[in-house]
Amino acid sequence: MTSPIDRPPEVLAAMQRTREAAQQLERDALAVVCWLDAEFPGLVVSMEVQRHHSCEDHEIAHVEPRVTDRSRRHEVRDLAESALEALGWSLRPEGRDVRSAFYRPAKSAHARLAAVDRVQRALSAEGIVALHRHVP
Repeated sequence: MTSPIDRPPEVLAAMQRTREAAQQLERDALAVVCWLDAEFPGLVVSMEVQRHHSCEDHEIAHVEPRVTDRSRRHEVRDLAESALEALGWSLRPEGRDVRSAFYRPAKSAHARLAAVDRVQRALSAEGIVALHRHVP
């Protein structure tokens, strides 16, 4: 008799891909919230990323930035979505149950600079110029 946790190699490979995608989302979401903070100094508090429980590996359901000026939330969300899409994520807001993760800008100045550079490169590769440096 086999153990109840024995899984075929293709299932184990799919599970590994899902774990790797979740780790990539952590890195990408942190990079995007750092980039947003650089684009909108003092405006972005954090960013919520929602995923469906049964989503594909590189899909997200919704992005919701937490901002100090609610009238600018949609503007910031549009840029956050563009940045995540440029980093390889697809938005699938299908209305199913979701789970949320929250991200705040990194404390390390070096990490913040690296994150901003990575997002700007991804956006440039997609032909999106995003130097919106808004002054409140």
